[in-house]
Amino acid sequence: MILIVNQGNTPSSELQHCLQRVNADCALATSMATALHKCTHEFVPVIVLALSQPLVECLDDFRALVRKAVNSAVIVLAQQGCEAERILSLELGAQDYLDYPCNPAELQARVRVQLRRTPASSSTGNERPIQIGCFRIDHNYHHATVNGYALPLTATEFDLLYFLASHPDQVFSRAQLLSSVWGYHYSGYEHTVNSHVNRLRAKLDKAPLHSKLVETVWGVGYKFNSASVLPTEMALPYSA
Repeated sequence: MILIVNQGNTPSSELQHCLQRVNADCALATSMATALHKCTHEFVPVIVLALSQPLVECLDDFRALVRKAVNSAVIVLAQQGCEAERILSLELGAQDYLDYPCNPAELQARVRVQLRRTPASSSTGNERPIQIGCFRIDHNYHHATVNGYALPLTATEFDLLYFLASHPDQVFSRAQLLSSVWGYHYSGYEHTVNSHVNRLRAKLDKAPLHSKLVETVWGVGYKFNSASVLPTEMALPYSA
């Protein structure tokens, strides 16, 4: 499903017609309350948020949407966008950002990328969970635990941690992570990676006997530090 959230003057029928070419199941919410209600009661893989006002004027609504739709990919369409707003939206949890009007084919392509990346998009559903000592992450169920503690991760935080854990101890630059995790070459926005790493670390720090799983390699980038993970036999009982 694709959910279009349009509270402004962006032509809804035009957007629906465009995105129905990607997925026939394309719903429209004309208020944030409707969008939040829908995300509460069903899984929405991709949300296209059409903004007719600057993002700073609706930050509370945007944050509420990102918190509620924790496993959804949010794509922002901005009529009054700018570079600072693009950076802010990515740092707050959006997966993508486009100025509107835009090329319909580009919008469709970016939505397809996010649909392929959402947890429910796998047709086989047979990706093996990654288990490294007391750390476990399961892409099929979009679930991660460390030392028995379930990590409350956003979609982007999960993707970032899953990618790093898939390549333990391999160092990736910020540009490489932007390309691999976000799916596009956001040249100049490498500090977006820093923001997501900081939020991810803050959540990891809440785990009992927490380990420094995401390590900074100064001057290079980040890596999943497998040496910091406690052995499996030291894991605490699971807690949600």
